[in-house]
Amino acid sequence: MGEAEKRKPLHLDGGNLTEKNMGQLKKLNLATFPVHYKDQFYLDLVKCLEYCRLGFCADVLVGSICCRLEERNEGGKALYIMTLSVLEKYRQRTLASQLVQWILDKAQSAECRSIDVREIYLHVQTSNKTALQFYRKFGFKVTEKIEDYYQKIEPPDCYVLRRPMNGHDLADTVLDVEL
Repeated sequence: MGEAEKRKPLHLDGGNLTEKNMGQLKKLNLATFPVHYKDQFYLDLVKCLEYCRLGFCADVLVGSICCRLEERNEGGKALYIMTLSVLEKYRQRTLASQLVQWILDKAQSAECRSIDVREIYLHVQTSNKTALQFYRKFGFKVTEKIEDYYQKIEPPDCYVLRRPMNGHDLADTVLDVEL
């Protein structure tokens, strides 16, 4: 496959996560993440299926985004991006962008406005410059650094990235992080 062909955008067909296809998600996560998610992670996903999306190309599961709804200390709610994954063979083809755009659209829906969703946030390992650049394209900003956040990967530190939604502002200070 040539370099130009690799970068050609692909259309992602979205699908809902269900208890019946949870096994497919487990396999995808095993193939795409350096850490192994315990069974409890998948049991907890059942509580937030409406904030998870599977991405298919030619009926093959190639990516996913899994989020959960949380109460914010400052009031309102937040969507937390737990995982965003795309099989390596399918990266650099806009699939992750399509999944992030899906959750941004979901967060701005009438349903999420009615329950006062004010932001989307996630944790990114401090060494993952690619992810930092990727999320910045969608308006996420680094608001905090947490040392020793990860237990089984190096470096263990992470940044918290936030994107305000539905007319709200970032309450936290934005950090200037060199990329």
